[in-house]
Amino acid sequence: MVLVHIVLFQFKPNTHKEQIDDGGFSHGFVFHFASSADRDYYVNGDPAHLEFKKKAGGIVQNVRVVDYEMGAF
Repeated sequence: MVLVHIVLFQFKPNTHKEQIDDGGFSHGFVFHFASSADRDYYVNGDPAHLEFKKKAGGIVQNVRVVDYEMGAF
């Protein structure tokens, strides 16, 4: 099974232009995990990801996440 994990960001209105290029959902990330357990570790336990969430929390207004199994729609 391949689990696809898609994350979209929208920055807060008061975020400086130097921090982002433009408004709206301007950044998106697509990850492939071998299992939901691997995804869960990345989301809740990976030190680099936890640090990223801490830093991004001050400038990110909205986050949308979609997970699906490849081939199972």
